[in-house]
Amino acid sequence: MGTLTVNGVKVQVDDSFKTLSPEDQEATVNEIAAQIAAGGKGSAPARSGGADGAVRAIARGTLGIGSYLDELDAATNATLGPLVDPLLPDSYEKLPGKTWGERYDQALDIQRRKDDEYDADNPKLSTGLQIAGGVGSAAALLRAAPVIGNYALGNTGASVGSRVVSSAGAGAGTGLVQGFGAGEGNGAQRLRQAGLEGATGFVVGPAMLPVAAGANKAASSIARKILGESNDALSTVTDQARRYVVDELSDPSKVGRYRSALEELGPDAMLADVSPEWLGVARGAAARPGTRGLIVDPLNERSVMANTRLRGDVADNLGPDPVPSRVDRALAGDQDQVRQRYRPVMAERSSYDFTPITDTLEDEIQRTRGPAQRQLRNVRQMLNVNGQDLVTTDPAIAFETRQAIDGILETEQNPKVISALTEARQMIDDGLRASVPRIKEVDGQFAEIARQREALGEGRSILNNGATAMRPSELDDALRHGALPQGEMVGPSGVPLRMQQSSLGEVYRAIGTEANDLNALRKTVRGEGDWNREKLGMLFGQDRADNVLNSIDRENVFADTANRVTRGSDTAMGSRFNQFLDEVSKGQEIPSDATLTGTAAKLFKSIMKRVVQGNAETNAGKLAEDIGRLSVATGSTRDQIVEAILKRGEKNVIDQQRASTVRALTRAGGLAGYSSLPGVRN
Repeated sequence: MGTLTVNGVKVQVDDSFKTLSPEDQEATVNEIAAQIAAGGKGSAPARSGGADGAVRAIARGTLGIGSYLDELDAATNATLGPLVDPLLPDSYEKLPGKTWGERYDQALDIQRRKDDEYDADNPKLSTGLQIAGGVGSAAALLRAAPVIGNYALGNTGASVGSRVVSSAGAGAGTGLVQGFGAGEGNGAQRLRQAGLEGATGFVVGPAMLPVAAGANKAASSIARKILGESNDALSTVTDQARRYVVDELSDPSKVGRYRSALEELGPDAMLADVSPEWLGVARGAAARPGTRGLIVDPLNERSVMANTRLRGDVADNLGPDPVPSRVDRALAGDQDQVRQRYRPVMAERSSYDFTPITDTLEDEIQRTRGPAQRQLRNVRQMLNVNGQDLVTTDPAIAFETRQAIDGILETEQNPKVISALTEARQMIDDGLRASVPRIKEVDGQFAEIARQREALGEGRSILNNGATAMRPSELDDALRHGALPQGEMVGPSGVPLRMQQSSLGEVYRAIGTEANDLNALRKTVRGEGDWNREKLGMLFGQDRADNVLNSIDRENVFADTANRVTRGSDTAMGSRFNQFLDEVSKGQEIPSDATLTGTAAKLFKSIMKRVVQGNAETNAGKLAEDIGRLSVATGSTRDQIVEAILKRGEKNVIDQQRASTVRALTRAGGLAGYSSLPGVRN
């Protein structure tokens, strides 16, 4: 501390007075003298600093109005001075001026002196606080009025050219506004300062674009680490494509449902299969010549593999194709082998009196009429010794007679004939049982194979639809009764297995002949109601049957998607996506009032329009490619995309705020900290 005599009055000054230049010392002495003349005690005012200086620095960085705050504060103080000054201690700087204008000039000098002192004492901190004030005000503007904020900060434009124009315009506009407020003196000086800062912003804005790109990428990386994020499936697409996906297609509740549907449909499912919005994206991208193949080719490749997928699912759940005709040939071969066993068995036969049987047949012949009588007469004749009217006692002749009856029954349709022959066969069979000890063992084996062959034929109609459809209850009865052994057989019969094989063969036949018409395949296998589902469940187990039916439903979904994307009409969302692409491809229109006048204005506008729209169509094609390929992704790639969309959708608000703040910091010449750039106001 030291003392200084001013107009005969000793006043105390701090050591910083000695560091001032002669001009600043003279100005300080004159100010103290004025205070003494006005009745003050004459102590030199303390230099601006601390919390007050920091708050003032932040306020000066406020976007747009920061350079006007000193004048606004001065006007407020000049107005309230006569009321407030008498209440303040003498240590406060007061405004002794008699008129509002005098008080305003005094207050403005105080405001600017404090700002200059804080800048001189804390140059780096002051600049940083002003930038912080700009960032905060920019973020607040973007949140309160996003459209205005984006234009003010130069954050508009899809193509490089449009972003250059946007940045240049925002930089020039911000520079003009802040420069006019930063100017001191009369209107001419303010306009000169506004022109200087506007021109600087016009140049600095576009020049900052590369810096903005790098800063935005670095800030995004840092923000992802802070938020616990990492590079995901959306990191490789353009910013604009990612914003469209996050803004339009990332509703967490919808994405959660889509993920569940995709898991049910399997790894070959696409977002376009489960989401109307993504179907519209695929349709919109397929409508553009440059990206049509990117969308249509994966859909066509998937459609070609429909038959293979269905056969694989049926094989995994129900088993391989049994080919019923091969099964039947194998059974016929087994019957031939069993037939060979009759020879050694018949060698053990003993004579038998078949007269009671022939007597019964003769009684039936006398009683019956028509075809039944003729067939019984033939059977009676077969039991005679060859060429004689004498009943045989050889079981071998009775065996051949029984075989002949079986042949007749295979084609006979008359129920009376069938009934008469069946009774005759039973009597002969009883005689063979008594005369050939082991014949019923071979009969049982032969009959079992015959039952299986018959079941194999009946199984083809199990999945029939219409009037001949077998009811589930009827199938249940057939399976239970068919499993019971007959004759001398022990253990369950193979009839249910043959019915199962025959039905499975029909499923494979339908896939092989109707896979190109999945609606027909679905109708054949699933049917119109629930009967076929129940019957397949009885044959193979309900879970496995449902898996196969779901596979058919899945392929119907896939086919519907391919049809709607490649040939169907646009959905509402498809139109919306196309509209978005059209807007991007048009670029941004240059407003007439932003150009020069007359012929020069038209020329300038034409040049700038070419710059803005030069690569807009290419940019739209890139967007269609980036977003379109997401809609038709499959497998693990698709799952990663869904997870990325879901995560970004949940953090959309935070992400948008971060992105807006980064762009506010870096993109335009009217940057948040523009007023603190060195040399702008000097």
